[in-house]
Amino acid sequence: MRDRGWSVLFLAVWVFVGTCSAIAQLSVAADKSPVFEVATIKPAAPSPDGHTHINYPADGGFSASNVTLLALMGWAYGMPERQILDGPSWLASARFDLKAKSDAETDSQLRSISSEQGRELKRRMVGALLAERCSVKLHQETRVLPAYDLVLAKGGSKLMPTRSNGKNVNAGRTYFNGQGLTAAVIAEQLSHITGRVVVDKTNLSDRYDLKLQWTPDDVAVGDDSAPSLFTAIQEQLGLKLESAKEPVPVMVIDHVELPSAN
Repeated sequence: MRDRGWSVLFLAVWVFVGTCSAIAQLSVAADKSPVFEVATIKPAAPSPDGHTHINYPADGGFSASNVTLLALMGWAYGMPERQILDGPSWLASARFDLKAKSDAETDSQLRSISSEQGRELKRRMVGALLAERCSVKLHQETRVLPAYDLVLAKGGSKLMPTRSNGKNVNAGRTYFNGQGLTAAVIAEQLSHITGRVVVDKTNLSDRYDLKLQWTPDDVAVGDDSAPSLFTAIQEQLGLKLESAKEPVPVMVIDHVELPSAN
């Protein structure tokens, strides 16, 4: 009962923090945050690798290639795409190339702050650009959605306490490597991988290093293949994903249009 209480408290705090962050993003047009001085948004050119690329250097520049507006909104608002709801079908299919540049004053400001502060400021600037060029209007809700609870597997955690002073994540379609990660951050990354919200209920309080490898469900399995994702999480991390339903913050799209002419 005590563990359950702490889990509910953690989830409530997580939802509250997510809500506050989203509200801050939604109100970006009302404050005096910097905006891009020039920006072009056009249908995407053929992508050599088929991937989406979002680049936010330390100066006042920003670019995205082969990106859907849903992915761009997810980046700008700090909200997973699956938690941005009720948009038109083209939001996740039509792809665009975007280039933007701030004025000299904002460029100088961005160069003088940390990379973390710069990224957050760029998010707000992209959010303002979406409001201007795509007439984006959203509101915040909390909805109960299918989720996974991250819990300890039988035998306990196999995570190794980190020796790193920082945090690093390197993930792809078949692997997830991390250094200096809390259990909450591990849950967040597993959320990106599984496509569902993952809620940390491990009660692990340290920071950890990990290496996770798996074989996707749509890939033929051979004798030397890595296990499936869910099996790999249990065997390699000593953790387990359990199906659940959890109240999670979402953004509901009230209005959005295709980008206006440059």
